[in-house]
Amino acid sequence: MDLKDNISSPSPIAGAHLSLSNISTVLTSLPCHMCSTIIPERSNLNFNKGDDILTNYEFFDSYPTYPTLEASFMAGCTLCGLMRKKLTTLSPKVIRSTKNNNDILVWSPFQNREVHLAEVWDRKVKLRVAFKFLVPETVPSSRVSSFERSYPQFGCMITSISVNYRPVSGVLRDEDGKPWSGDTIDFPVFDSPDLYSQEKQYRIRLPSPSSLSEENVDMMRRWIDDCVYNHTECLLTSKVWVPTRLLEINYKNKSLTLRLIDTSNHSLEMGSTFAALSHMWGDMSISRPLRTLKSNYYQLKEEIKGPDMPQNFADSALVCVRLGILYLWIDSLCIIQDSPEDWRHESGLMHLVYRNAIVTIVATSATSCQDGFLCRDVSSIPAVKIAYTSNYSKSEPQGHHMIVCCYDQPQDNQRMFAVNGSKWNTRGWTLQERSLATRMIHFCRNKIFFECRACLTSENNEPAQEMDHMNSILWPRRPSASFKELYQHWQLLLGEYCSRNLTVSSDKLPAIQSIAEEMATASGHDYIRFAGMWLQNLRRELLWFVSFGNATLPIKWRAPSWSWASIEGQITLWQRDFRKVLQAPPGSPLSCVACHPIQVLSIDQAYPDLSSDMCGYLEVNTLAKRIYRISRDGISTSRRDFFPYNLRLAPHKQSPNEVFDSAVFAHGRLDIHSSDGLEDEHDAFLHAHVNDEARATGLILKATRRTSDTVLWRRVGIATLFVDRSEIPIMDDVFTCKDVPEKIVLI
Repeated sequence: MDLKDNISSPSPIAGAHLSLSNISTVLTSLPCHMCSTIIPERSNLNFNKGDDILTNYEFFDSYPTYPTLEASFMAGCTLCGLMRKKLTTLSPKVIRSTKNNNDILVWSPFQNREVHLAEVWDRKVKLRVAFKFLVPETVPSSRVSSFERSYPQFGCMITSISVNYRPVSGVLRDEDGKPWSGDTIDFPVFDSPDLYSQEKQYRIRLPSPSSLSEENVDMMRRWIDDCVYNHTECLLTSKVWVPTRLLEINYKNKSLTLRLIDTSNHSLEMGSTFAALSHMWGDMSISRPLRTLKSNYYQLKEEIKGPDMPQNFADSALVCVRLGILYLWIDSLCIIQDSPEDWRHESGLMHLVYRNAIVTIVATSATSCQDGFLCRDVSSIPAVKIAYTSNYSKSEPQGHHMIVCCYDQPQDNQRMFAVNGSKWNTRGWTLQERSLATRMIHFCRNKIFFECRACLTSENNEPAQEMDHMNSILWPRRPSASFKELYQHWQLLLGEYCSRNLTVSSDKLPAIQSIAEEMATASGHDYIRFAGMWLQNLRRELLWFVSFGNATLPIKWRAPSWSWASIEGQITLWQRDFRKVLQAPPGSPLSCVACHPIQVLSIDQAYPDLSSDMCGYLEVNTLAKRIYRISRDGISTSRRDFFPYNLRLAPHKQSPNEVFDSAVFAHGRLDIHSSDGLEDEHDAFLHAHVNDEARATGLILKATRRTSDTVLWRRVGIATLFVDRSEIPIMDDVFTCKDVPEKIVLI
């Protein structure tokens, strides 16, 4: 049989209506002469280098209308049409013609403005095409088995076509000197050797027209079962646990209802499991989600009808119905929202909810509870089906083909964008929900992803990328994990958490408390709930700092000043030491301060009472030095960028008429850069020594008020007694071995 017997050359009009919803049912089309060179020659792969699969495609055209691609499309090449459609709809346009037809304007990619090119451009561009591929996790790149090295897959799966376009004349520069050398766009590809692989684990799937199609439901069940029975990393060793309340799902005659149940007074069906929903509530000023309140608690225990549910709730219940799950946990319904006591108790158990849920259903694509997440439209995704013949497929009468498609947004196809780049992943509460869940199913736009500690996969079954594993924030569950290892995860998560958004500012600590509870349970270490800090690591954590950007104070008090949660900003904890105390010579400034390590004398034992003068107090015994004045360093150098302030001692008088300028004994960094009037205040500050080895060695404290016999201090910054990162003291005798620690109370 001739290859052309199974190939048609559809007209441009017919090709325009092809999409991922119907592309598998149409005949393959022949490419034009130039596109016939776009061949994924897998036999040329170099696994060690990990390069793309290069092709011989080299095409010249005129920017920005691409008339040659258009002519080829009109002649019948659907691949040329798909590429031109994407290239001509890129936003923003990079070039604009002026009235006299001279192309002199270019869009600066990093600024929302147009600027002149430095020279006239002839608009000629060159297009090159390469294939991107991924190696399945089960295939070690260093030693590939005979099957995996053999035709037709050669140990990899094709993921996309990468089209690079650049000016033929070379790099262009605008009047500001910024270069523009072209760009690259990707088109997802489904290659026939991957679509029809004999090995199921290497077989790519086209997206299903429906989120809850039979094949998708079967796929999700396999994901869950495989994780439950085969993943040791996800194994739960604790006894069966259920939340205080659950939603019982009833679905009869296509009618959906829910009922809030108290699990202590309700006999759950034998062997039943529950799912949890992770979602965004949305803008509370526009539409609040259905919530359990004291006033409607008993009403919701009777029945919640389908029309009364936000779409996210209805969609998650339908997912449970299809998966055979009888119960569902939703935060706004399973916690009494206007009961501070219930909210405090239940929020402290959320780590157990996501740990013990058989699956966490994630409304990743929804930006509010009303959006829903099951609707999809793959018919809106243009696609073409192109025949090709590789060096290894010439003997096959039907050859190979590839389906090339064009998503409007990369969020639709890649995990890095669809999940990690979603708005859902920018919310503070969802960090702990994602981190603590045992397994998750992400419902993104037109694609479903699965995530657990042992597996990252998707509806299409493409291999996970290395970056996907690196970006994983799942909390480690190994029983052998040490506190040191867990604390490293805590530091990374805290940095991620501080970049996220919270609708309610006072949720800063509650929204990360479940991760702390999980860590405290596993390690046995003490977590200070009202400060978000670990007692055993307090010496290091007290020196948190704002790593970039400007920090601000929240409108209402939510944590003591010595806690990272007391400000809005990107917080970082020190992760390494800079000085070797044990090697310091006797009598040196470093050895002197090391003689008196900071001691925690007492700490608030309950959540702070804001009516108390000493709310959230921390009492320590440590070396201290009065600061006469804080002034910004007048000399700007890279070594002083981190510690731009000078901390000065009181001026020293040798005689009544002779006063020496106050000496600098430390360099400082303020938490809030716009601290008005701070430099004009004298004798209001204190340097409290905390850590000899860290980059910063102490706290800058400001006297805030006095009780009957105690001065209360508030943190305003950090400081170092040494030249940044070194063991060279800023002042040789700022502390001696004769200095005695003093008691300090921080609030």
